[in-house]
Amino acid sequence: MVRKILKWALTAAVVGWCIFIWQFSFAPAAKSAETSSAVQDICNEVLESLGSDKQVSSHTVRKTAHFTEFFVLGMLAVAALAAHGFRHALLLSPLVFVPAAIVDECIQLFTPNRGPSVLDVLLDSLGGICGACLFFALFSLVLYIYNKRREKISKTT
Repeated sequence: MVRKILKWALTAAVVGWCIFIWQFSFAPAAKSAETSSAVQDICNEVLESLGSDKQVSSHTVRKTAHFTEFFVLGMLAVAALAAHGFRHALLLSPLVFVPAAIVDECIQLFTPNRGPSVLDVLLDSLGGICGACLFFALFSLVLYIYNKRREKISKTT
């Protein structure tokens, strides 16, 4: 029962996260620039409070957001696929985040003063790959440690 709930919760998380990503693409260019500017200001204030004279550009904020959104989607995708019992969840995960990246950019065709970018699809896909690989590596490490501890306990009993 817990496994069934987990797999559907992870599936819902993937769908919810896609909607979260796509809602940013529906924002007109002025609203998107306003959001980026607010994040940029926060980042620059943090850097300044740390004593750095470096500044983060709006471009860096937007591209980091692309990568980070899809990094999370990659993690969720591999987790959901694994929970559904797919043996090669890591290899299948791009079938989730690459189409999501393409949809994300296509939405911008219909958004005022916005347009799609193939480079953003590539950046999104790279974020998804990195997220999926990190999740897979961490999950494998946890599973390895768990199995080693079980072996140790079974040898002592």
